[in-house]
Amino acid sequence: MSLTDSAYNSISGLLLGLGIATLPSIDGEVLFGASLGAWLVTTTRSNFKAWQRIGSWLMSASVGYLFTPVAQPLAPFLTAGVTAFLCALVVIPISIKLMQWMDGAALGDIIRHLRGRG
Repeated sequence: MSLTDSAYNSISGLLLGLGIATLPSIDGEVLFGASLGAWLVTTTRSNFKAWQRIGSWLMSASVGYLFTPVAQPLAPFLTAGVTAFLCALVVIPISIKLMQWMDGAALGDIIRHLRGRG
């Protein structure tokens, strides 16, 4: 056994012990696309404070990253990065509109709308 094998085994044992080795891998293309989309969302808002910009960026980037596997089969002609970019741009405004509609609608209206009668 060489010195490099021993060092590699020691490092991998340490990472496994810390639980870091079991973390899922991060797709760099998706992360970059979601970050760019989140940056665009954040920079279009001029009345945000610094902490609100950081929170908005983190929220949009996270949503863009998480919704990419859902949106990718719907648009297979787009790359994963472009899909993440579009998810970061689109999902948050749609969620806000849906929350506003849910706040203003009565429970009966929501049920009728979901059943297709309203």
